[in-house]
Amino acid sequence: MNNLNPLFALIIFLIACFTTYLINLKYKISHTSSRFESVDGLRGFLAISVFISHSSTWYRYIQKEQWSNDYNLYSQLASISVAFFFMISSFLFVSKLLDSREKGFNWKKFFISRFFRLVPMYYLSVFLIIFFVMIISDWKLKVGLFEFLHEMFLWGTFTIIHGSSINGCDFTYVINAGVVWSLPFEWLFYFSLPLISLLILKNKPPIFYLLISIFFIGSYFYLHTFQVQHILSFAGGALAAILTKYKFAKSVEKPFFSAVILVCLLLIGQLEESAKMQCKLLITIIFILVSSGNTLFGILKSPILKLLGEISYSTYLLHGIVLFAVFYFGFGLENAKKLTPLQYCLTVFLITPIVVILSFIGYRFIEKPFMEISKKYF
Repeated sequence: MNNLNPLFALIIFLIACFTTYLINLKYKISHTSSRFESVDGLRGFLAISVFISHSSTWYRYIQKEQWSNDYNLYSQLASISVAFFFMISSFLFVSKLLDSREKGFNWKKFFISRFFRLVPMYYLSVFLIIFFVMIISDWKLKVGLFEFLHEMFLWGTFTIIHGSSINGCDFTYVINAGVVWSLPFEWLFYFSLPLISLLILKNKPPIFYLLISIFFIGSYFYLHTFQVQHILSFAGGALAAILTKYKFAKSVEKPFFSAVILVCLLLIGQLEESAKMQCKLLITIIFILVSSGNTLFGILKSPILKLLGEISYSTYLLHGIVLFAVFYFGFGLENAKKLTPLQYCLTVFLITPIVVILSFIGYRFIEKPFMEISKKYF
């Protein structure tokens, strides 16, 4: 077995599910009720898929110092999963706008809840990145103090302005597997919602939020290039929300539509780039079916996948840090390079429960408490 074998992905997934099953037995987690049960299950599958993709990519990085992958399954798995995450965000919040069409939308509560949902866990991950960078740097500044503080500022703003290495460390990107790239797009979507709501809500948002929305969008695209493939992902989620709200997609629970999802997944695996329009179309078809209630032969209703979905944000932020800690600090990159493909796979299998457990800890002691604070006081 090697890191490009599909069995590598399957075993990681099964280990993650078994670990989650044991956690659920021990702590008797009561899952958050949701009318989008299949979407909750999908989120858990996606989080592990990103971990699987980066676990495979790490082997090439160790061997050739290249952050890339030769096999479509693993090279696309992370980017396709993030596209689905974008669709989920768009689907959930456009659905909320549609549900609030008559009664109005609480914008203050929305932005405060997003802050408490995303910021605390993200700052913990950034702290760990800085901590590792300083260890690698022997606790010495390799750049000027003001430049270092500027780097801290950029990371503190989710790298929305632009990304940066920390203290001149070449490993900054790979410490967390580069996952921070997607978070500015999430914030772009959130700040776009007041403008989007003009097409949906009868009670239009206050001018204050519209001005903030215009300012953020204008600033974002002044600093960044327009990447249509990610906009299409959010558009696909919005389309799914409309179709689900007005029940245009009916009776999708039938096995036939589960088979359609599998066919779409197989076709996606044949494409070389996830940014291709054909890939976006296939992803959108899959998501519309799932968001409309298809459970993929019942798999997405699994309590295990739902729990993996609840801890998915911590999984997304922490899995790369765990991989880096094991291979850089645990083995040392030179020693890790000597691992046979089988030894590497076995190492990742042993890492998998650690990732799931740390993600659960992050969710239970950081994510959930701060979410409760936002609900209680705001």
